[in-house]
Amino acid sequence: MALFVWSINFRDSFLLSALSAESRKKITLCALCAFAVNHMTGKLYIIGVGPGDPGLLTARALEVLQNARRVFIPVSGQGRESLALDIIRDHISPGAAVTELMFPMTHDRQIMEEAYSNNYGMISSVVRSGDDAVLVTIGDPATYSSAWQVLKLVKRHEPAVLCEVVPGITSYAAAAARAGVQLAQGHETLMVVSSYSDARKLEALIDCADTVVFLKTYRRRGMILDLLRAKGLFDRCVYIRRCGLAGEEIIRDLAALPDEADYFSMIILKKRGLD
Repeated sequence: MALFVWSINFRDSFLLSALSAESRKKITLCALCAFAVNHMTGKLYIIGVGPGDPGLLTARALEVLQNARRVFIPVSGQGRESLALDIIRDHISPGAAVTELMFPMTHDRQIMEEAYSNNYGMISSVVRSGDDAVLVTIGDPATYSSAWQVLKLVKRHEPAVLCEVVPGITSYAAAAARAGVQLAQGHETLMVVSSYSDARKLEALIDCADTVVFLKTYRRRGMILDLLRAKGLFDRCVYIRRCGLAGEEIIRDLAALPDEADYFSMIILKKRGLD
């Protein structure tokens, strides 16, 4: 700690010399406090673990997971299975404590905010104790991930806590690779959208992009298919379900889709042709 104070005084000696002794004392105390906080609290890692295949975990994700003592996994409800845990199960230390965090599948803003707050509280208690906390999320943390909402709360209420986001392979990047579809090249435009949007908005998006990836198609698949059919774009689409998981399917004939929509499904539209 003495070396830390010395480095501040040496680096800023010209500036500090112009201040009063009392001001210099306060600055030094503030620096010591900041140093102490950063070394008393743990670090938060938000890790994207990819779409489902453990082989798609990044080297950085593996490094963090293998050294983690406290791991938090998302579940949609009590007793529900966690795909994120299935992905990382063989890559975490046997001594790591694994805690479930509830992220309910709902559009009710109040329920969602309450869940985010509760999850933030559990993670905050760990990093405040000095341990690092690892929160894993399917896909990539920056793409439609509820884990980012927890990160925002930590940054807002615990600004001294160090945070690292470890990107993951997105579901649509993996699906495009599996289907052999190049998403975009040259000056083509690529749009990734949540399929919860209304029909008029989705139609506008289809009209203005060369390639459109429709995520979360399981609830609004009929509406999307109607739009694509009306625009004569059926033959320029590919449907991918359960990418990298058991039961994976890649279907190029949208008229032959199974009756039951799958939660882990998407449609890739490439208006200039799939080949």
